[in-house]
Amino acid sequence: MATSRPPTGQGISQPPHSAGKRFKGLRSVLDPSQIPSPASNFWSDQRRWQDRPYNTTTDVEIEIPLAGTDCIYEDQGNSTPRFLRMSTYAMPCTHDLAETCNIPLGFVLQPFADQPPEEQPVPLATFNDQPPPRCDHCGGYINPSVAWSASGQSWVCNLCETSNPVPSEYFSPLDFNGRRMDHNSRPELNFGTVDFAAPSKYNAPQPLPRLLPSFVPTPDSTSRRKSLSSPPDLRDPTPLRTLFVIDVSSTSVHRGLLPTFCESIRVALYGGSPNEVNTGLFNAELNPAMKVGFMTFNESLQFYELSPDQTQPGMLVISDVEEVFVPTRERIFVDPQECREIIETLLDAIPRMFAHVIAPSSALCAALQGSLASLSRTGGQVVACTASHPNFGPGILTPRSEGDLWGTPQEHKLWEPQEVVWRDLAEECAESGVGVNLWVFPDRWADLGSIGSICNTTGGDLHFHPRFQIDRDIHVLQSEIARTLRRTTAYNCSVRTRCSNGLHVSSYISLIHQPTADTLTVGTISADLAIGAKLEHVGNGINDDQRKNVHIQAAVLYTTVEGERRVRVCNIGVRPSTMAGNVFRWGDQDTGVCLMAKEAALTMSRKMLPEIREDLTQRFVDLLVGYRKNCAASTAPSQARFESPTLLRILLILPESYKLLPVFGGAILKTQALKGGPVSSDSRATSRHRILSSGVSSLMSYLYPRTVAVHDLRSSIAFPDPRTGRLSLPAPMPNSYLWMEPDGAYLMDNGFVTILWLGSSVSPQILLDLFGTDDLAALGPRISRLPVLQTQLSIQVRNLIAHEETLRGGRVAPFLVARQNMDGAELEFGNMLVEDENNDMMSYVDFLCHLHRQISDKVCFIHVGQDLRYSDRVYPQLTAAQQTWW
Repeated sequence: MATSRPPTGQGISQPPHSAGKRFKGLRSVLDPSQIPSPASNFWSDQRRWQDRPYNTTTDVEIEIPLAGTDCIYEDQGNSTPRFLRMSTYAMPCTHDLAETCNIPLGFVLQPFADQPPEEQPVPLATFNDQPPPRCDHCGGYINPSVAWSASGQSWVCNLCETSNPVPSEYFSPLDFNGRRMDHNSRPELNFGTVDFAAPSKYNAPQPLPRLLPSFVPTPDSTSRRKSLSSPPDLRDPTPLRTLFVIDVSSTSVHRGLLPTFCESIRVALYGGSPNEVNTGLFNAELNPAMKVGFMTFNESLQFYELSPDQTQPGMLVISDVEEVFVPTRERIFVDPQECREIIETLLDAIPRMFAHVIAPSSALCAALQGSLASLSRTGGQVVACTASHPNFGPGILTPRSEGDLWGTPQEHKLWEPQEVVWRDLAEECAESGVGVNLWVFPDRWADLGSIGSICNTTGGDLHFHPRFQIDRDIHVLQSEIARTLRRTTAYNCSVRTRCSNGLHVSSYISLIHQPTADTLTVGTISADLAIGAKLEHVGNGINDDQRKNVHIQAAVLYTTVEGERRVRVCNIGVRPSTMAGNVFRWGDQDTGVCLMAKEAALTMSRKMLPEIREDLTQRFVDLLVGYRKNCAASTAPSQARFESPTLLRILLILPESYKLLPVFGGAILKTQALKGGPVSSDSRATSRHRILSSGVSSLMSYLYPRTVAVHDLRSSIAFPDPRTGRLSLPAPMPNSYLWMEPDGAYLMDNGFVTILWLGSSVSPQILLDLFGTDDLAALGPRISRLPVLQTQLSIQVRNLIAHEETLRGGRVAPFLVARQNMDGAELEFGNMLVEDENNDMMSYVDFLCHLHRQISDKVCFIHVGQDLRYSDRVYPQLTAAQQTWW
């Protein structure tokens, strides 16, 4: 099935509100249907893997599925791409070769990514309260790639090649193939991703005392280390504690947000809602081991004592927000099921108790300090909702003069906290094993550069709802909170990566707290959090022995929701390479693009946006030049031919693995974080957080949203496939108005918003099937979900939307209807059509020409008069080298 009908010349003209840049010079005439298409690439990959699993054995040379492909992975000794994706599966042996190729060298780690039910869960390896076997030299954990010697009495580390004795309790004789007799019963020797049960010596240490702590220590907080020289006190792991922090200021009350917060928390905890659209939102049950607590704040802090024996909750008020402390930790955190009655009583009572609050004071910083104080002994997570910026107590924020900072060397200050107290609080939360998830509903501005820093540093989520409408968006809020509570969440986390000799992690592409050069300290790591890492050669590089793989092992020491201390280890082995062609051939475009996007977002705190965009464009050029010079050099001079003294016809050759770099590169430059033009600092900060925290699949969907033509759906689409039982998906279409029709209906989803675009000439029957009315003008912009109708088209579209929600773990994205030339949502829809000219950026075709001109300038020059330069009239001709097929 084709991805879409090719343009017929009728396409839809871009709306006049689209603002982009044109290619400077004469435009090349390129047929859009003949250039590489992400939609076509995704569809062919989906069909390739829809009926068979991908196994991770290194013996079979086969390309991994695309990050967005819905498929099943089988762990056969290498961690699956769901948990760890490399930018190339042929590791360059030397630093010089890596520099020559210019491919981003690194990986993206998503250690607790969701798995479909068909996949085997990550196994648990136990050692009878003993630590897992580790290398005495590098500290690497035992894994499927170690070698056994001395009749099973020693093992050779695959990372540093050191021989280690086998503990007596772990000994097993070897068979005639040199494999342990108990090999099949040892998950750590069979699977690339495994959990190790950790003994008490692996418990999280209490953080060092700070000179100026964020809260006043209480007599029962004796577990803090006295000094740097004293041995660390280890905290006993406990079930995850979640503290709900609710804004009860007059702003929250008058906007109707306070009862919305309370109702959303109740639905997230217990499910059910008077609104039937919330039925079946959640894909997982609330973990019964979790404990919950509640705090409210305005100009003071209010903690609540809860007990199943009480009929009414008790309130503990902290009026001095400059010196926050917790009066008692007893009965603050309780079992939500055991105390359901009193919790629901509390959630019903809070809106009534604060209904007549007059002051708009919001001591958000003090509330988060109080949250840290209550969780400092154990760690945990915070779920905080705020209706305004902090305007009382510590960490008061004032409006920034954004207009005076844009385009100046001080621009980076917009992404940094105004007050140092926010940075210190974020670091202290991370060190204490506390992750902060924040929901912001500003009436004007919020300064997410300041308050969002605590989410970036601790591994939490940042949800920004600037145009929140209660009747339209309450189910979105409920699903977001429910996702936070029900997903896999680890806390008190430390991340460390070990590599084969000659290779190391030079830096992590993240804002997460990094106390040492090789270790991340994270408050919480959820199923949705991913961490990028850059690899770098050391010394003479890695061994080029083709019989040995290059190994990378990422280890996460963490505490489970149930209160068990574990180590999740992700192992991967890739082939070494001395040839640039192999580095490109086994490159993973999705991971490489994500690493470049993450690194660009990270540099926003150091560089101006125009400089970042220029550097990023140059990086795309360098990568393609690296391929041109090292893998397709023989085609350069011989296939270049002169047609006139000022006209040179140059072939544009793209590597198969990075053939879509021009469109994805342009999409990075069109994100709200990096694009030119007027964008609020809060919107940029939100986009930056998404880029830095998202996994490869989620980020690729954000960069290039999936679009389907609703009016062209076949009757079998969006229903379970009788052969596989999985939903039959439609072919996506290119993200451009050129491929759209005025009488069509198109559904687009980027993971954070779902938009249904309706053409001005759309068929009345389509409207009747989807909305129960045939009048386009009768549809208002406040539609929040499709009505439940028993027409085939309605069922198909709702199934497609539900499928995307399932892939997100039940999180619902805001749903918008964009009627052509009628609704403001069409502007957002148009900006997501990344192949068009918009977002202060060129179209896909123009950007392809722009990259080609710069590539040409680097590989060849022609002499015109006294100048050594290229003519403006350079026409790219797309071609394919032997290993390049479109």
